[in-house]
Amino acid sequence: MNILRETIVIVLLLFLSLNVCLADELILGKDTKYQQQVMKTGFRILNCNNIPKRITFFYNTENKQKLKINTRAKTVTIYKGLFPYIEDENELAALLSTGIATLIDMHSGFFRRFSISFSPRKYEVKSDKKAVDLMVNAGYDPVALINILNKTASQPSWFEYNIFVHTGKERTAYLYQYIYEKYPIYLADNRYLKTLYYQNFLLNSKDKRKMIRMIQEERLRIKEEKEKQENNI
Repeated sequence: MNILRETIVIVLLLFLSLNVCLADELILGKDTKYQQQVMKTGFRILNCNNIPKRITFFYNTENKQKLKINTRAKTVTIYKGLFPYIEDENELAALLSTGIATLIDMHSGFFRRFSISFSPRKYEVKSDKKAVDLMVNAGYDPVALINILNKTASQPSWFEYNIFVHTGKERTAYLYQYIYEKYPIYLADNRYLKTLYYQNFLLNSKDKRKMIRMIQEERLRIKEEKEKQENNI
């Protein structure tokens, strides 16, 4: 009887050990897949934009909703906690592009780095716009940046956003304006239009988008009038 019990215990322990090993292998396999995807997307952005600076990309298994930029090591690290928010490679490219854009700006000189560190708000929108250019050049959809920011960008208090950063609502509005003016085809053929997150952005930006359209229409009108005047001379 004792031998039978010992045998059952040994079998159970072996079964549990096997399950633990399989679980570890599955987790490792998933983490490896994420790391490879992060590297593939990051280097595609660098190569397609002919960026001569060496930047490396990492996936961190800590469950934090965080994108970390290390200016000294020139690395962009995306944390595990952000991956549930990423629906496709375009959104992954959007996050990595913001990191790349910031690093490029940071390495424009010592004083620029100093200025960005102590006044990030001033350069935040600039980096977002640069990220859009990087995405388009690499064949990604820039509207994905609006979509992912609408899911992840915070709405800090008045004191915080007026001094340090823009709100998520402000950042997405600036991005919409930039894409509307420079890459309107992506808004005309918008793959994210029917997603809950982009619909939420549209709901919260009606007045801002109306103003953007009016400004752009006025610019086009002035441009057309100027061209007519030049042709009549």
